[in-house]
Amino acid sequence: MSTTTSNPTERRLTSDVVIGIPAYNEADTVGGVVRAARESAADVLVVDDGSDDRTAAVATEAGATVLQHDENRGYGAALGTLFAAAHDHGVDHLVVVDADGQHDPTDALDLVAAQRSSDGDIVIGSRFVDGAETDMPLYRRVGLGVINGLTGAALWLGYSSERVADTQSGFRAYNAEAIELLACRADLSDGMDASLDILFHAADENYSFAETPVDVTYDVAEANTHNPVAHGTVLVSNIFGRVLSDRPGRVLGVPGSLCLLLGGLLTRVSITGFTLLSALVPMLVTVLLLIGSGLLGAALAIGPLAPASE
Repeated sequence: MSTTTSNPTERRLTSDVVIGIPAYNEADTVGGVVRAARESAADVLVVDDGSDDRTAAVATEAGATVLQHDENRGYGAALGTLFAAAHDHGVDHLVVVDADGQHDPTDALDLVAAQRSSDGDIVIGSRFVDGAETDMPLYRRVGLGVINGLTGAALWLGYSSERVADTQSGFRAYNAEAIELLACRADLSDGMDASLDILFHAADENYSFAETPVDVTYDVAEANTHNPVAHGTVLVSNIFGRVLSDRPGRVLGVPGSLCLLLGGLLTRVSITGFTLLSALVPMLVTVLLLIGSGLLGAALAIGPLAPASE
């Protein structure tokens, strides 16, 4: 079983703002990120996720408090350790920053300011709102557009939640309530899809989101370490699996009801003798009725219909 250990120089986090950095084999960049983060006068906490290089030592030398996983457990597990530590220390704001240098840690206090002014439980440093700048490759922009669209539809349909323009940003600020939720009550994936789990958990609890523009650079070494097709497949599976599990009535029941309604209308058209459709209607009606009945049956089998609003 993997455990978490601290470095010998760990001190108690005393600032009301903590910049948290999940890191795996980031010895070449984490020192610069930590030093930049310390300019904000916030405490800096690095979770070394079982690195086999000098990530932990470099982060410690740069002035961070470091927690170490004995083995590599994944991005979501590192986030979980950050949330748990922030909650244990009574932190008011946790700002998560990537260790590879894509984010400017000096922007962390801007996210905190936006959180305080908007009362957003989770503030996202967004690449897709007015004022943001990024040199994101086109293929990533297209892929993220698909993921953002699907996630936005899932949040709207399943949780009556506001749309999020940048669902995959790792640059986020969490207030004390969100920290507690994610430290104590949320079951996050250990992988990269934890970013989606966080949004769905928060939406399920009626927590609010806000977004603020940030500059993100992809001109860093190994900025894209995950296969985009495999990563995208995991994210899409997470979106559908999560909403299907939490809101089966909406995901299956609504389209099932629409299929039954359309099938009934076409049956009515056929009965009234609209001959142009007479050959097509029976087959289409049968398909729609089967789909509708199947979806409604699955929705009722999985769970009760969710209310129209949460």
